Amino acid sequence: MSAVILPLFVMLKRRDKLVKLPIDRKQLLRLPGYGLQEEISDKQFDLVGHMLMGIFLVISPFAYFTINAFVSSGYFPYTHSFLIAVALAIVAWRTIKTFNHLTKLRLGHTAELATAGELLQLQAKGYQVFHDIQADKFNIDHLAIGPNGVFAIETKGRHKRHADASANAKAKGVKGHEVVYKSGKLEFPSWVEVEPIEQAKRQAKWVSQWLSTAAGIEVKAVPVLVFPGWYVSRGSRVPFPILNHKQLAITLPKSGNTSYSQEQINAIAYQVAQRAVQGERDK
Repeated sequence: MSAVILPLFVMLKRRDKLVKLPIDRKQLLRLPGYGLQEEISDKQFDLVGHMLMGIFLVISPFAYFTINAFVSSGYFPYTHSFLIAVALAIVAWRTIKTFNHLTKLRLGHTAELATAGELLQLQAKGYQVFHDIQADKFNIDHLAIGPNGVFAIETKGRHKRHADASANAKAKGVKGHEVVYKSGKLEFPSWVEVEPIEQAKRQAKWVSQWLSTAAGIEVKAVPVLVFPGWYVSRGSRVPFPILNHKQLAITLPKSGNTSYSQEQINAIAYQVAQRAVQGERDK
């Protein structure tokens, strides 16, 4: 248990000291099933706790008598102890690896919830919105289909680092809440990225090819890149919308590259709905 709990404790302390979520989860809109999902998660943890307690109660007497026997015999199992130490080290390493992955998943989930909440406003304006569309070995976070075009929206969660908000960072003119698009790059306070821009373009191209073939309508999807909780500024002209999540409902109706009738919107939305189900598409 220590091989799991101690690394978790250290990683939690380290995470809270270095980074924070870009948005406050308590301020997000409650989407359908939110309360039930929270209750399901709690019950799942309860089940795991009950199973662990059952295992502990069963093995405790055996462990006690085994240790007693070793002490009484005067024999110390060096080989077994070494193997146990190695196994516990592996468990600790896997715990750290899983924790890091879970931290990224938590960040991504929070970011996508923030974007989905803002996209609800587009539905009131006649758009059809879908989430987590399964593509070829990847997924499209959100698709918004409206009279002015199809928008392939990629949401990126990025932690804000406490160091970027320090007095030293401010003295250097670095804003801990700002990402700047400049000359094809995304300049964060402590790092630079290019891949999200290329990813958004690739995904929009895939959506265009897929929907043009599936719906029999020429579709040229517009890539959209969203960074919830970050202030996005432009050091040069952007190739497509790169936004804070709260800008979506205002920006997308003013963007787009075509005009669709309601029949065309319905035809495109029907094809998207086939890939937006939770089970296998052929079912």
